[in-house]
Amino acid sequence: MKKIKNVLAAHEFRDLAAFVPKSRNEYQEINQIAYNLKLNTQLPTTVHIEPTNKCNQTCVMCVHPDMQRSVTFIEDEIANKAIDECAKFGIYSVHFFFFGEPFMNRKTIKYITRAKRKGIPMVSVTTNFTTIKDSEIEELVTSGLNSIHISFEGIDRQTYRDIRGTDSYERVLRNLNRLYHFKEVHRSESPWISLTYVRTEESDKQIEAFQSAWRDKVNSIHISPQFDYIGRAPIRKKQVDLNSENIMDRSREKRLPCRQLWLRLVVLSNGELVPCSQNIDGELSIGNIKEMTIAEAWQGDKMLELRAQHLVNRIPDSCVCSTCIDWDWSGRFEGRPKTPEAAQ
Repeated sequence: MKKIKNVLAAHEFRDLAAFVPKSRNEYQEINQIAYNLKLNTQLPTTVHIEPTNKCNQTCVMCVHPDMQRSVTFIEDEIANKAIDECAKFGIYSVHFFFFGEPFMNRKTIKYITRAKRKGIPMVSVTTNFTTIKDSEIEELVTSGLNSIHISFEGIDRQTYRDIRGTDSYERVLRNLNRLYHFKEVHRSESPWISLTYVRTEESDKQIEAFQSAWRDKVNSIHISPQFDYIGRAPIRKKQVDLNSENIMDRSREKRLPCRQLWLRLVVLSNGELVPCSQNIDGELSIGNIKEMTIAEAWQGDKMLELRAQHLVNRIPDSCVCSTCIDWDWSGRFEGRPKTPEAAQ
């Protein structure tokens, strides 16, 4: 991709807006450009598909018990339409996860396989890795899955149980060993294995020990802040500070536009389309995939209005975004544009 100049001609803006990344580096670069220039209004770069909003754990940092949506498993019609549209529109990344344990839906691996066969470059899943069966672990390796993100806090059984609410520490270790085994059997470098470790009062004490124990066993370790979920999971001041190393003033008056409105779309298990990874009940729905395409929703009036509100920091009190403090979750952003025209 051409290096971005200080001044872009109109046709260059159009080219960037329509650009489809073909590699991880291009994906990361266009993500930053899309946010900084407010260009990515044609299609999201990442689509989350929620196999189910049912979960088998009760983690101390999670607001799942407060979710108002009915527990559902995604219908084949919804999942297949979302996957096929992502492939058709050239969306780079599809992530099977939102607000439940993906492998509680026994069709999740089938959906992953479909996504890879349709040619989607980056297919990933986030899981607590406690409900998957041995045979499914082997299927996961042969499915073409690019990366798996395993939520795993604590370096001992007791800490894990205190944080995640189930006595599943040994099961996760066993499943990880099976994953290593099947990767060796099939001589496969994928999936990339990443452990996600959410910071809490309990887990903070073991971060260094956790990193030391796993550094040479997995591809990456992601130490994640604890999110607020639009005021539904009150977090301590020190954890608010941990959500961003660069933005010090998180007040409503000084907030910047939420980058998710230019980057990602979530397909809930009931088909609702939500441009936010914190909106667990879907109040920000911009439509339902049963009635429109991903492109139509992303380019629609509801998204245009929401982006414009964020660009000029005039978010109505009635909008769930008005009380959100997680808009800075990805770190340092560029400044706000002077006019809302970039939302068009």
